[in-house]
Amino acid sequence: MKKIVCFLAAAALLPCLPAAAHHSFVAFDEESAITVTGTVTEFRFVNPHTYFFVDVTNDAGETVNFRVETETRNDLYRNGWRDDSLAAGDVLSVTVNPARDANRRYGRLLSLVKSDGTFLDIPNLEDESGRLNRVPAASIEGVWLPVQTFREMFARVEPLGTELARAERAQMAEAQLQPASVRCYNYAVLPMQLGRAHVFEIEFAGDDLILVHGEDMEFPRQIFMDGRAHPESVPVEDMDFMGHSTGHWEGDTLVVDTRHFRPRAGGNTPYPSGTQKHLMERYRLSDDGTSIMIDWTLEDPEYLTAAVSHTFEWQHSPHIQRQPFSCDQDSATEYLR
Repeated sequence: MKKIVCFLAAAALLPCLPAAAHHSFVAFDEESAITVTGTVTEFRFVNPHTYFFVDVTNDAGETVNFRVETETRNDLYRNGWRDDSLAAGDVLSVTVNPARDANRRYGRLLSLVKSDGTFLDIPNLEDESGRLNRVPAASIEGVWLPVQTFREMFARVEPLGTELARAERAQMAEAQLQPASVRCYNYAVLPMQLGRAHVFEIEFAGDDLILVHGEDMEFPRQIFMDGRAHPESVPVEDMDFMGHSTGHWEGDTLVVDTRHFRPRAGGNTPYPSGTQKHLMERYRLSDDGTSIMIDWTLEDPEYLTAAVSHTFEWQHSPHIQRQPFSCDQDSATEYLR
């Protein structure tokens, strides 16, 4: 497994600026679609994004290599994709959102069909099954798939960035264009991560500890239920990117209080986060028991001008097996090429 390598300036204790292995889809024209037909030359079935490459013939009759980006290996695996789903020599037609830059032979996958009639698609059959065949849960313990609404969080956070937040975000955006700055890392960015459609598993590890495992998390999040208070102070170098979480029950609602987050670029996505970041979460089952509703409030006066609140929904998904954390460094930087 690869771990984040992050350096803190010893004197200023500034948050590190390596770019996330995940990136936005702003490079693609999501309003248009094109279809190309050709022969597969390479298939990389990895996290954080799967890529394959296809030799196609352009209008001038020349053979050019077209690059296709798609979802994480974990997402595709749940939809039936495997290491041998594509192989060099396979002939296929692929439909993509093309790159906005017409000079880039690059697209984001919408669907594909192989010459033998095999159809590979993006909508995840296991995910859709969980949405259509809702199974009540006895408690919040179990496997859960979030409804992907993290972009709604962006819309709420965007107007609240301080001048410092906007300046550091500009630095981060510049760093994302430098391959040397892009690294695989434990994608534990709270609360944004809670609204991404990647599988979570809540484990009651004992009366005094709840663990939250995630496909984007190299290590589980620890929520201490033993009544302890947060430490009064924690040296920055000893802080964790997931913070220090304590929890208690209010009836059937799990209340989680998290402080002492380590400063992080993108920690209040789309803005950085600082040592004053404070997150409150309330986890409760929906009335029919098929979902967890997570009401949260985020404060970070260094980077946000006001508190922001939102609700995420996780759907009970006992039919899904959580995949382990993994990240391929070449895949993490491929979008820059």
